[in-house]
Amino acid sequence: MAVQRICTIEDKPFLRALWQRCFGDSDSFLDFYFEKRFFPEYTVCTMEDDKLVNAMYSFPVNMYVRGVIVPAAILAGFSTDPDYRGRGYMSSAFELLINKLAERGIAVGPHTPVKHDSYFRLGNLTATETRFLTGTADKPKVMPAGVNFGRMSEIGKLYHLYMNFAEKYSGTLARSMNDFKLKMQDLDSDGGEFIIADRGGEPKGYSLYFNGVEGFTAVETVYDSDETAAVLANALAFIADNKPMKIKLPPDSNVTLAGCEVKTVPHGVAAAANLPKLMHMIFKEDNVVIKINDPVCKVNNGTFLLNGTPTDAFPDIEIDAGHFMQFIEGYKSLYDLDNEECVVFNNWFVEEYLDDRYPKCKCFICDEY
Repeated sequence: MAVQRICTIEDKPFLRALWQRCFGDSDSFLDFYFEKRFFPEYTVCTMEDDKLVNAMYSFPVNMYVRGVIVPAAILAGFSTDPDYRGRGYMSSAFELLINKLAERGIAVGPHTPVKHDSYFRLGNLTATETRFLTGTADKPKVMPAGVNFGRMSEIGKLYHLYMNFAEKYSGTLARSMNDFKLKMQDLDSDGGEFIIADRGGEPKGYSLYFNGVEGFTAVETVYDSDETAAVLANALAFIADNKPMKIKLPPDSNVTLAGCEVKTVPHGVAAAANLPKLMHMIFKEDNVVIKINDPVCKVNNGTFLLNGTPTDAFPDIEIDAGHFMQFIEGYKSLYDLDNEECVVFNNWFVEEYLDDRYPKCKCFICDEY
């Protein structure tokens, strides 16, 4: 009989072995992850036949939602031993993890699953978009002026660039300086590199990338202007040296490269953890009443004032947690959700009122596992 539970530190070697079997990552990355990113109390495992056969990993972060920094936990991966797949462990492990995160005061669980729609049935709906440049870019004749290869000793001066960039988007992590260093160590642990765009002696942007034998992937590009973004993209094309490339950018980016296709796609989903806490942090005081249904996380079920306070009042709106999460993050308006028949209005005045007070946002996330 299978037993699912929160992990302990004693589970670490078994979790590492399972991760390596399922994902095939390098020893250097696994050394980094299980030393710096592993939090047993934020990880769920499944035991069967006296063997650890399944796990869902997460770790605590902070995240911007409509310009407010909220407690979050990024879902870092889900793995099941190939011999034990098809037994429904994903759904039950996810439910256990989200409820435990909600008890810890975590408001939301952002993640970027490989199969974007695989979590929809769990109420994890699209919450962010990403623009990708893909193709074989024409290689510039020279490296653009002002762009240099970065060194780990220089990362301190890049932190303010990230924070100025991140605060423009709902769904992006609000990294501390330590979080930023961990991101760069993460890159380094798996053989990644980075470049810095400099102007007048001051860094204006950077890009993190992996230059593989078969292809080139830029996983984070941060910049202060469209001009800097274009310079970085051309520098990446120079380094890629006519290899197939993929550059990840925010959805409002205007960057193009000759030889590459530009496409904006749904790329991140958001798991509603402690919605009453999130509502209290995001929304102002008013008398709007919302009834929420969440088949996954217990604390989210009920009728609340918009600020998360439970109430017995008759609801103005009835909505499920996943679609309400899309509105909270600013990815969809109530008008959008109404057109999709994903919300019930008992008070039609509320739709226009809330959409005007809490308009849609630019939604983007850099971090993914």
